[in-house]
Amino acid sequence: MTTETPLTCYICGVTSDDWITVDMKGLFEGQKAARERFIEKHGEEPESYLFVCDECEENNPHHARNSYEKYGEYQ
Repeated sequence: MTTETPLTCYICGVTSDDWITVDMKGLFEGQKAARERFIEKHGEEPESYLFVCDECEENNPHHARNSYEKYGEYQ
């Protein structure tokens, strides 16, 4: 599956045109479950597919790792 859409970071909630994927690599496999939790955390729907941005992965490695363990990650 591929997409060319801006992505939304699960941790910081930011959607950016700078984060675009064409092969789904790095996106959560469990988008539905992650989306439900995102709404609880951020109080709004994510604008696109969820993943963890590089900045959040660097600044919050434990949170990023837990997120990928919980929702899976396309490799």
